[in-house]
Amino acid sequence: MINLSISVVIPTLNNRQKFMYEAIKSVENQTYKPKEVIIINNGLNEVELPKSCLNLTQHKIIYKAGVAQARNFGASVAKGSYLAFLDDDDLWTSNYLENMKKVIDKDHPDCLIATLDQLVNGKIIPLKNADGLINQNVILYKNPGITGSSVVTKKESFFIVGGYNPKLPPSEDKSYVLELIKKEFKVVSVPESKAILRQHKNVGRLTDHKHMAEGVFQFYHNYRNVMDTSQKLYNLYKFNKFCWMDQRSLLSGVKCLIYLIFLIPGKLYHKLKNQ
Repeated sequence: MINLSISVVIPTLNNRQKFMYEAIKSVENQTYKPKEVIIINNGLNEVELPKSCLNLTQHKIIYKAGVAQARNFGASVAKGSYLAFLDDDDLWTSNYLENMKKVIDKDHPDCLIATLDQLVNGKIIPLKNADGLINQNVILYKNPGITGSSVVTKKESFFIVGGYNPKLPPSEDKSYVLELIKKEFKVVSVPESKAILRQHKNVGRLTDHKHMAEGVFQFYHNYRNVMDTSQKLYNLYKFNKFCWMDQRSLLSGVKCLIYLIFLIPGKLYHKLKNQ
């Protein structure tokens, strides 16, 4: 047994407080309680914290510093030996932390990845399961289910690899795990733990097409030297797809089609390889 304690870090822009209260409630309902819950506010206004049995604290940082910077700051003030990240509009099932703790007690991993479900129109449906897909080859090609709300990580390991890269939104999540893998840290999936991503139209996630294009391009730029041809083509295809969806540019549309044509054999190869 290790001296285990978990700090929960919730970044917020304070523009969807109702959802944040529900996120905090899902932490309050955990069968294994965390040491603390740290709200990192990079919005304009103060966050009004709800009454809770949890040890809730709030820290204000630079306006719109970004989710990566918010998580990094939260990690720097956390007292727990492990960090569990939760976005302010997402949820955890009640045994999320308990299942993580069981794996930590048994295997002492540096990072744990949960299964992803999604909340759509009041219904919870499966989204992604990273079990068996946490390796460099897959992550360079696609995101198998690594997001801010599905990651629990050892604080010491977090700082060794430099935390989340603020230049990579929204690819900072898979980049963080990739850096752990490159340094041969132990990363495992925990299918029994489920994070629930809220899908909604009126209050968006950081997934507008412009940010997606920027994130994909920066990820490609950072890791192109370790990508094979198929991985390069797929990332360039995604970049141009999001550029086209953002601006409806004819040039981006044509490039997207060209990359897709060259990509098809590579996609088939990776599909067969990963079966």
